[in-house]
Amino acid sequence: MRAEWETELEAMRNRMITLREKLSEAIRARSNSKDFDFIATHRGMFSLLGLPKDMVDHLKTTNGIYMIGDSRINVAGIPEDRVGDLADALIAAIA
Repeated sequence: MRAEWETELEAMRNRMITLREKLSEAIRARSNSKDFDFIATHRGMFSLLGLPKDMVDHLKTTNGIYMIGDSRINVAGIPEDRVGDLADALIAAIA
């Protein structure tokens, strides 16, 4: 059972890394800015975006993107096929 657990853990770790890299790259490609490159270097299931509360509220009401008030997102909850949509919404909110 331990080997199975380690395999699943490695798969989840790799998924988090991939999602972080994809989101960072998508934001950079859309904004031509490296402001969110830090997302790719973080580790774990959550990432703090550093957005003000009014932007967080805007993303919730306008785009259905949920994060806590300090702009911490659950990276594990990002659907891989919707990373571009998330990047688009973040760039639109910041602009």
